[in-house]
Parts: sequence; C-alpha cells; structure tokens
Amino acid sequence: MQFKQQNCRLTLRGGLEELYRHAPEVAVVSQRKGKMFVDHDLTHVLFGCDTSLQGEILLKPWILFGTTINRDELKAYAMDPDVQMLNEEGVQLMGGRLKAYTLLLTYYLPLFFWIWISRVRSMSTKWPHSDVTEDMMNTPLDELRRAYGIRLYQ
Repeated sequence: MQFKQQNCRLTLRGGLEELYRHAPEVAVVSQRKGKMFVDHDLTHVLFGCDTSLQGEILLKPWILFGTTINRDELKAYAMDPDVQMLNEEGVQLMGGRLKAYTLLLTYYLPLFFWIWISRVRSMSTKWPHSDVTEDMMNTPLDELRRAYGIRLYQ
C-alpha cells in the first residue's frame, strides 16, 4: 500500500480510500460506526500502519503519544463491542492469552517504547485526532508528515 511509504503523494483522503480498498471489512465497520472509527482509520494512514494485528499494535504509541486523543475517546473506543471482539480475536491469533502476553511483553512492549523514543517524541506537533479538517483530508501525506515531523517506522 502506498500510504505506508514515507514520501507518499496520495492525499490523506486518497490514503484512506486505499486502506479501505485493501481492507473492505474495515470500511464496512467504519461506515456503520461513524466518526470515531474513521478518525482511527485516518491514524493508520497517517502513521503508515496497516490494519493487521501487528499494524494495530504498532499504531498504539503513535495514537497514545502522537495525537490529541483524550481519555474519554480512548475509553469509548476500547469499550466498543466490535473493538473488544477484535482484541479477543487478536489474542486467539497469537495462540491464546499466555502466548499473547508473553509476546506482548518480550517483543511488542520494547518495540512500543522504541517507536515512542525514536519516532513519536520527535514529532513537532501532535496530530489533531478528532479534529481533522477538509484541508487536511486534501493534503498529500508526505506534506502532512513533514508538517507534523512524522517519520514512519518501517
């Protein structure tokens, strides 16, 4: 997917369309659920993370520390039944709770901190998670990434 490249010239809207073409099930859920889910999908595009299990995990430090998302938004998203179901499916894909926790502690937690230290902290400005404007939607990803100081984790 082009949006996963640092210098992608697709607009944010074009990147979202590309994400939805490659993951139509994500598009269906976001269309049904509305703005909160679309805002989340936009972070996938901006930060160059697909919607695979690994992509979701790699997106976490970006969302938590590189956006203006607030506690209420995080809680509402985490409490959504579809998100809870996806989280449970992720645990099963990792081989059950014990394997999932082991993998999270030994691999993903260090990676989370590495992304935070090496990428997120160097951002010049936090991404306005739920305040994305039409102008932003029509701006090429490479320009947005430059403006916010975003260097993708490859």
